[in-house]
Amino acid sequence: SQSSRATAQILVSALEQARTAAILAGTNAYLVLPDANFPATNYRFVSYAILRPAVDLDGNSRDDFQTNVTAPNWVLLSKWERLPGDLLFSSNRLAQLTTRLTPTGVPFPGNASASALPMIGFAPSGGLVDPSGTAGLLFASSNKVSGGRASVADRIEISQYSGRVRYAGMVTNTNF
Repeated sequence: SQSSRATAQILVSALEQARTAAILAGTNAYLVLPDANFPATNYRFVSYAILRPAVDLDGNSRDDFQTNVTAPNWVLLSKWERLPGDLLFSSNRLAQLTTRLTPTGVPFPGNASASALPMIGFAPSGGLVDPSGTAGLLFASSNKVSGGRASVADRIEISQYSGRVRYAGMVTNTNF
């Protein structure tokens, strides 16, 4: 649908923003995605944010003059965004994001205190922080999901080594 294609472009842009932030700041940057363990239930599987450490990999401060919300150890590069309408991320795909991030001090919706969040991380080279643990993203309309399967879902792929992101089209009858 037109809504899911527009959402795909928003997510591709958000992932590219995280990748660019890693390259420009000389430190890792992350897109974090609340899963079933996130305390604010209305953000589970439907939201994301971009953040990076407040220092680069050499320990130099990267708290610059940008208009970012700064936590003691983190810079929040985007507000918490929600997928439009009834779209949601695949719980199965988020579970495949094996590398987790615990961003202590980051402001979470509802002042929640988050445990380890699934994330997609980008290194200063532009590639993925953990290529083996990243499976891309799937999202679908909640009315297309039943019994752990989506009749139709949209797929976003991320190149392991370059970190480049692309909309890879729709998939049918997939684990969700």
